[in-house]
Amino acid sequence: MKKKIKSVLRKLGFHIEAGPGMSIDLVCGMELDPVHTKLHVEHKGEVYYFCNTVCKNHFVNDPQKYAG
Repeated sequence: MKKKIKSVLRKLGFHIEAGPGMSIDLVCGMELDPVHTKLHVEHKGEVYYFCNTVCKNHFVNDPQKYAG
């Protein structure tokens, strides 16, 4: 997860960290296993994973809001 989103989440009281080999859905904060998730988007050279199409669509419509 990018440093910017981590710092924003910390300011809001969230302390989200992905476990080993896991990823975080930047829209809803759900922890995901990238191996078992089919929903992903590449943005600025990084791959982001999503728990459902709603989260993926939110990200695609405004990636700067979530990935900075």
